[in-house]
Formats: sequence, structure tokens, C-alpha cells
Amino acid sequence: MEPGKKSLTERLLDTQWARLALYLLLFLPLLLRREPTPDNELKYLQIADEALRDGHFWCLYLDGAAYADKPPLYFWIIMLFRKLLGFHCVPLLELFSLLPAFGILVLFNRWCGARLPRRWLIAAELALLTTAYFLGGAVVLRMDMLMCFFITLALWLFWRMDQGDRSPALPWCFALAVFGAIFSKGPVGFIFPLLGCFVWLLAERRLRHFGRAWGWRTWLVLVVLCGFWWGFVYLEGGRDYIDNLLVHQTVGRAVDAFHHKRPVYWYLYVVWYAMGPWSLLTIPVGIWGAVQHRLQALERFFLLISAAFFVVMSLFSSKLQIYLLPMFGFVNYACFLILAAQEGENPRASRILRRVCYFVAGLMLAGMLTAGLFFPDIF
Repeated sequence: MEPGKKSLTERLLDTQWARLALYLLLFLPLLLRREPTPDNELKYLQIADEALRDGHFWCLYLDGAAYADKPPLYFWIIMLFRKLLGFHCVPLLELFSLLPAFGILVLFNRWCGARLPRRWLIAAELALLTTAYFLGGAVVLRMDMLMCFFITLALWLFWRMDQGDRSPALPWCFALAVFGAIFSKGPVGFIFPLLGCFVWLLAERRLRHFGRAWGWRTWLVLVVLCGFWWGFVYLEGGRDYIDNLLVHQTVGRAVDAFHHKRPVYWYLYVVWYAMGPWSLLTIPVGIWGAVQHRLQALERFFLLISAAFFVVMSLFSSKLQIYLLPMFGFVNYACFLILAAQEGENPRASRILRRVCYFVAGLMLAGMLTAGLFFPDIF
């Protein structure tokens, strides 16, 4: 091979779609062999079965009791394939967690591609994919990753508008992405985009531009689509169900949780293992960049909205590790943007760090493949 000329394998791995195909092959044994967990996944399948059996579409029930904890989108996906196939195909349903995870990688790589050289972009992608709760969220039947995809999409569209893209379709797409996040998981899908846009424009002293994303188009789409949704919920489930959905499941969880109640400081130590093992790199580098004022606009945006989201989620009474999932990608890519920007100061240390990232991520992906082949119930 000529010096400096890349092999076919190297050229393929430089292509994100080839890397995603490789990740899918590594995930495949686990998707095919893992049994659904009884506490969440089997419960979701049962809810979908009850909806199909009893003929209700907008209101969800578990053993006859109202289940207003989640919006219906993810359950509609389960119901659709149950109806089409006549049975629950769990590996197929798991794709609706894995494919949104891949979509998040695509969005961040497109978002940061102009700033990150290919060698850093692949390192950032591997780090996010192998972040503990991101990796876990990509293979289980949960709606969190789907919501996270819509949140990332909404904030990417906001960033484009904030940077001067005046395409008339962007505000409408932004609104639909926010609604997709709400309809996937609930209020967090609204809080993160709203909070992120607000704190960024406030910090930049450009709050007058808030209406570019959160103008009449966005509010019109949200009012119409949410009104449509809640109207059908009221017709199908009555006042008790709509109160449960809009009051008990929102205000109740935020102020005095009836599920997963934790102290305000809980996330301060949980985040280290939820984002592990990369939290040992990404959080210190993010703090160092902020303290040293080594942040350009994009990484400043990523870290600022992540910090605001972390604070607000800490104030909510109901807490789970997976609730922090929407901020993982932003913290991760901010770290690698900072590291790439400092590469010229110490090229040798940067090269060693990238190789360590490749090695650790490779070990974790190999471990996941091994688990899928021999220990599928580890997840």
C-alpha cells in the first residue's frame, strides 16, 4: 500500500453509514436473544395488548387502571406491529430505541462536522455510543431515546436559525420536533428545548430573538396538535383521565413525586456512573474549558443548555438516571470540541487520548457483543 493511502477498511470506517451498519451487527445478537424485562418492557407490551383488546387508542390502561404516565406514541408503535404480525416481535421493537440512538449520532456528527476533524468525530461518536445509560437506552423498550432524538433535532434546528439560517421551513420543523418530543415522553420534551433556547439567548443578550424559534408558528403547531391529542383523550377517557395526564403526571411528579422520589443532590453523584466511563473525561474537560474560557460558541451552547437542564431536573422531585439522557450527547460533543481545539498545543497527548478512546470504546462494544452471544439477559 502506498504511504498515506487508506485501506478499503479505513475508507469504509470513515463513512458514518458503514460505521452504523457495523454497530448494528454488534448489537444484533443482544437484540435477538435478550428477554424483555418484567418491570417495564413486559408492562408496555401488556398495555398495548389491553388497548387493542378493549379498543381504546388515546387512553392507556394497565390491568384496567388508567396508565397516564406516558403519551401514546411509543405504544402506538408497539400496537402497530402487534396488529401487523399477530405477535410481539421484541427485536423489531428494540429498533425504535436503537435507530433513534443512531439518529442522534448522525445529528451530532452533522452538527459538529465542520469543527471536528474526522479522527475526533469518530472518537466522539464512539464515546457517546458507549456511554453507560446511552448504550443501555439504545437496546431496551423505552421511549426515552425517541424523545431524546426529537429534542436533539429541535435544538439543532434552533441552532441553525440562531446562526442566521432563514429557511421558511425551519420554524415549522422545529415545532414538529418539539411536539414529537412531547408526544414521545411528556413534559421533558417541552422543557429542554424551551429552557435551552431561553438560557442561550439570555446568556448571549439576544433574548429579543426568542421568537425566531418560539414564535407564532411553534405555538400554533403545539396548541393545535396538543389540543387535538388532549381533546381525543377527554372524549375517550373523560375528565378523570385528562386530569391524571395533565396535572397528576406533571405537577405531581415535579413537586412531590409519588414515584422515584429523590433528594435534590441525587444527580450530583448519579451522573458520574450514568455517563460512565466517559464522565471521567467529559465532565472535567467541560469544567476546565469553561473555567479557562476556552469555549467557542458551539461548545458554550452545548454546556450551557446541559447545565441548565441538569439544575432544573435536580429541582424536580421525581428522578431516575435515564432522565438525564437528553444532555449526554451535548456534554460529550462539547468535550471533544474542546479537546480538538487544543490539539495543536500537544499533538502527541491528543493522539494518545484518541487511541485510548478507541480502545476503551472497542472493549465496551466487544463486551456488548459477548454479552449478546453468551449473557443476553445482562441488560
